[in-house]
Amino acid sequence: MQLKEFDLISPIIESVDVFQAIETVIPTEVIKETLKETNSLEERQRKLPSELVVCLVIAMNLWSKDSMWTWA
Repeated sequence: MQLKEFDLISPIIESVDVFQAIETVIPTEVIKETLKETNSLEERQRKLPSELVVCLVIAMNLWSKDSMWTWA
């Protein structure tokens, strides 16, 4: 999915679509390389990898006026 296909007026955007759009603009390899260059790599394998956390932070900034909720 391309980022230009997003409608920011829509109240619901699936998280998978958000992460795919971010990955289209900023490839995972670029995020991993940046984490490596800044000595920000994780020392252990986590449930939520560093590159996904970066994508989450980017998404939180793009949609900062929307609330975050989780599936129970």
